[in-house]
Amino acid sequence: MIIYKCRFTGDEMLSDAFKPRPVKDDDGNEVVGLIEIASQKVNKDSGASVDIGCGSEFGGGDADVDDGAELVNNVIDETIGFDLHEVPMGKKDMKDYLGAYCKALRQKLKEDDSVPGPEVKAFTQSAPAFCKWLLSKYDDMQFFTSSSMDPDGSMAFAYYEGVNPTFVFIKAGLLEEKC
Repeated sequence: MIIYKCRFTGDEMLSDAFKPRPVKDDDGNEVVGLIEIASQKVNKDSGASVDIGCGSEFGGGDADVDDGAELVNNVIDETIGFDLHEVPMGKKDMKDYLGAYCKALRQKLKEDDSVPGPEVKAFTQSAPAFCKWLLSKYDDMQFFTSSSMDPDGSMAFAYYEGVNPTFVFIKAGLLEEKC
């Protein structure tokens, strides 16, 4: 399994279990530099109560749905997910964050000996396009910080295409760690 951690804080942001994929724009073209994952609501009890679909056939009680079950988002929940925290952000705040974050991230990439020069250049070239895409989606977005809530760290940007949000991350801001 690969855990993706914030390059600045070391906080876990997502894992490969969520099958990260490239972000596509409205025309179906890849937005270079961004990845996204789908999320869903899950039972907070982590699956301790498993319904095998036989109702009371084997003495399992009523086949009714447990209305008392607490459903949580599997990406943001503190125990099941990655303990992401929603933060309010105006459009100007988002623009300022992206500018400062990309500048700090570029410097961090340059200082990291494990990141080759062409990767730093690729990030620098892709940043304006992915920032423009994120800003164009502002009205549809929610914003999440990592568990440490460091305002200078990586963020997750969530938008909805249906019931559950899709989370978007700036890929260069994440470190991959095999576990």
